[in-house]
Amino acid sequence: MTNAQRLDHVEDELETVKRLLVSTASYAESANRRLDELTIKQDRTQSHLDDLTIKQDRTQSHLDQLGVRVDQIGEKVDQVSDKVDNFITHTQRLFTKAGSEIEETKARTERLEALMLKLDRNFEEQKSQFQEFQLTTGAALERIDRVLDYLLRQQGVRQQGGNPNPPS
Repeated sequence: MTNAQRLDHVEDELETVKRLLVSTASYAESANRRLDELTIKQDRTQSHLDDLTIKQDRTQSHLDQLGVRVDQIGEKVDQVSDKVDNFITHTQRLFTKAGSEIEETKARTERLEALMLKLDRNFEEQKSQFQEFQLTTGAALERIDRVLDYLLRQQGVRQQGGNPNPPS
């Protein structure tokens, strides 16, 4: 092989190396661009992850607040439940008391009705006795009246000296 051939061969190899270097540079630039794009995408992804972390923290905070509120509502429900239970118990006591008072009132009313009937019977009996008394007294007064008239006439006849008629 001659020097010219070797030179051509070296030039061919240099050309091949040059093409490989250009290709490698192009590949490196492409890889750098892709790396830059991936870095940008990674930065965006990291930014999204940071936003999601912030949102997750907010959500957790809201969940914690909601848990506290649920606990407060639970306590209030328990308090209201206790008050309702107390109200029901008190109401049942009042109904029981009212029921016994109603029964007592009914019993008193029945006794009062019986007493009123007895008083009505006594009144009717006394009225009848009074009417009988009036008749008897009226008859007795009439007899007394006649006896008085007789006695007055007798006294008048004695003073005049006559004979009176005896009362009938």
